[in-house]
Amino acid sequence: MSSNRGQVTLSSVVGDMIQLKMKQSETIPDSCVNFDTFHRFVGIVSSRAMVLRSVKYLTPLAEMINYSPKVEESKDWINAPFDLYHTLSEDGSITVRSDRDIFSTSTEDSNTVQIFEDYGPVDSSLFLEAHGFVPYENPNNCATIPGSSFFRRPVASGRHDEGVELVLRALKTLYLIHPEVNKFESLEDVCVREDLSMVDDGNTIGRKPASDSIAIVSLLLGDHDNPTWNRIESEFGQTFDSLKDICIAAIHSGDRERIESRCARYSGSSWVVKTALRSAARRTIAKFEENNDTEETLLVHLQQAQSEGSAQLKLALRFRLEERKILTHIADSVEDEPVLPQTTINEQTDMTMSLDKKVEAFNSFIQTLNLPLNKIEAKVVGDGMRIGAFATTDTIELDEPYISLHADSVIDVDTALAGVKNKTSTLATLLKKYSVNMNGSRSDGFDVLVIYLLHERFVVMEESHWWPYLDLLPSIEELSKYHPLFFDEAEIDGYLAGSDVRQFIIKYQRHAAQRHSTLVSDLDVNTVLGNDVLLDKQKVLWATAIVDSRSIWWGGKRHLVPLLDLINADTTGRAHETKMVNHAAVTRASRRITKGTQVFENYAQPNYLLFSYHGFLLKDNLNDCALLDGLTINRNDRGAKTAHHHLHSMSPTFCIRDLASIEELANFFRVKHGLSLDKSSTIDDKVRPYLIEVLEGRISRLTEAIKANNEVKSDAPSRLRFMKQVVQNDLLHFKHALDNHVVVQE
Repeated sequence: MSSNRGQVTLSSVVGDMIQLKMKQSETIPDSCVNFDTFHRFVGIVSSRAMVLRSVKYLTPLAEMINYSPKVEESKDWINAPFDLYHTLSEDGSITVRSDRDIFSTSTEDSNTVQIFEDYGPVDSSLFLEAHGFVPYENPNNCATIPGSSFFRRPVASGRHDEGVELVLRALKTLYLIHPEVNKFESLEDVCVREDLSMVDDGNTIGRKPASDSIAIVSLLLGDHDNPTWNRIESEFGQTFDSLKDICIAAIHSGDRERIESRCARYSGSSWVVKTALRSAARRTIAKFEENNDTEETLLVHLQQAQSEGSAQLKLALRFRLEERKILTHIADSVEDEPVLPQTTINEQTDMTMSLDKKVEAFNSFIQTLNLPLNKIEAKVVGDGMRIGAFATTDTIELDEPYISLHADSVIDVDTALAGVKNKTSTLATLLKKYSVNMNGSRSDGFDVLVIYLLHERFVVMEESHWWPYLDLLPSIEELSKYHPLFFDEAEIDGYLAGSDVRQFIIKYQRHAAQRHSTLVSDLDVNTVLGNDVLLDKQKVLWATAIVDSRSIWWGGKRHLVPLLDLINADTTGRAHETKMVNHAAVTRASRRITKGTQVFENYAQPNYLLFSYHGFLLKDNLNDCALLDGLTINRNDRGAKTAHHHLHSMSPTFCIRDLASIEELANFFRVKHGLSLDKSSTIDDKVRPYLIEVLEGRISRLTEAIKANNEVKSDAPSRLRFMKQVVQNDLLHFKHALDNHVVVQE
């Protein structure tokens, strides 16, 4: 058995293990339990192992690729995940692909070029701890700002402070600190990048734990003379005192949604957070300098470490200097100019002539489809509708078919697959893969349509069979003006606060982002679409919005239907319906239509769904209601054990508009609180208090919101006017339900 008490080598360890095996000894060689040996190989695994599917792999040669950050070509591109370029095959083999273009520069001495790769969006502390180096360039690096630096004075300990108690209540209600914490002393430390984004905020849409905590503390414990409050008053018409009073009222209400909107996401809160970060960075630097810990001192020590050959000290000092540079950058940064929503209508782009030509080309394309029946054509409409469908024949009577489409006239799972000429191509294989769910059942076609739409619109383009249709669809620029998938989160917070539709749209955006991440992680999708399409957030959101807003359902799956999807919505007649008749999809008129008039259909959806997925509202919508969300069956509720027998979900949503919807809500409360479930029971005195409590809570929240939300002028863009209308409509629905179906009339 060999043992080297000095430098332990891999060969000595292997030799020991071979001898151990040959001798069948139960004695463990000294080299295997040596402290230095153990930590050496832990370091090797930590720094060189590739993690794929949650398993670490040592990959000779591939592990020698050094780090260099990959700069995306556009700010709209998302970061490509590590496993997009490092894939584990079913046979256990690993393939490593370049994450960037590499150009060989042959010389007389060498015809090779060093390959670099990005190790992922991590800060430099991981490189220091796991890899033993500090990058000279890392766009994801951040500097730690202690939580105590966000306060001019330490939070008083041991004595009652009403502001501190309110902060504690707000943080606990929003789950920003542990519910069992009984006193607030300081914020958590945060790691901040040069652009003032925080690692601790994560990347989940709708969740900003660090920002929310800072916004709450700044409002409840901040200084009245902060210039940012003057800026907020100037832009939004709300004073520091009014914002603070509204937040305090929200905390006393115990309403989680209200607290989040009024204490963490109030008007201008993002400005407040950035101002707080700048001030905290300055205090952090000042504290360092009090101890003569300056950048100049660090540089002197670094030069000394270099001259003495102290590699470890050099690394530590370089890490601290990089962190100090970020702190200085944050401290010296200036306030951004306010980026406010457009305040005047400018939605009718100067594209009338080109749109007319596109419509003409589209109508010619429809003629080539040889539809079994067609009594409509596309025309430019304007007035917010852009394009509509108009009757081309004499009167179309009620229930008379006006369009019939065979299978190859629409885009769905089947036609997308059929349209791929090479059935063994990567595209064909990819579409087949996404045409089934994880359990093997047929999918509704959403992912297939998104992938196919992106491929035809941005890869094949004019060569696509569907180009006249694709060219007529709203552009990314057009769609981003009115479709909620593109809305800025701060704008949603500022104009939909008080309504449960705020969280509904944020969840919709989050779900779309998760779908995008799933597609990005699929190498086959990347191969078919390419980085310039797949990593472009705007393009993928565009395809998602198109599929969500224009899909027509029959046979249990989605279809994109050229011409039929141009029919705009109104509230007249029965609900739109397309049915399969003799192998053709047939749509019948829901009312009498005369020649030359625009054809409308009743989408039969409440306004919050029309707005969330289509970007518009309808007046006098008989299907309208107020979304009621956020109720749940908790395990401690009296009816929790049997709730699954009576409810489809432990956290259902309700569409409040009439007695039937109130009875549905009442049934939820009966189940939750273990009350009688007698089908004949009406709104009795046992369930009524729960109904009154939730409805009055929503009414109070919305009444406050109408007063406190960002002002919307009459000439503001439609998206802002629609959000304001959603809040107002919610209030009317809840008041009507309470007054007419819940409260006992004397």
